[in-house]
Amino acid sequence: MVDFLLGLEILIVGDIIRTIIVETSVQSVLVLGLIVVIRTVLSFALEVEISGSWPWQQRPTQQTDAA
Repeated sequence: MVDFLLGLEILIVGDIIRTIIVETSVQSVLVLGLIVVIRTVLSFALEVEISGSWPWQQRPTQQTDAA
C-alpha cells in the first residue's frame, strides 16, 4: 500500500509538470487543483485503512499485563 501512496505522489508531480509545460490556463489550473484534492483525500483514506488511525493521531500503545 505504501507503494500505491508513492505512486499517487508521482502522478501529482507529473500532472503539475504537464500543466505548466503544455498549457497554462485557468481551466487547467483548476483541474490540477481538483486532481490534487482528490488524490490527497485518497491518500488520507488509504492511511486510515492501513494504520487504523488518522495520520496526525498517535497510535494507542499496547500494554501487556505481566501477571
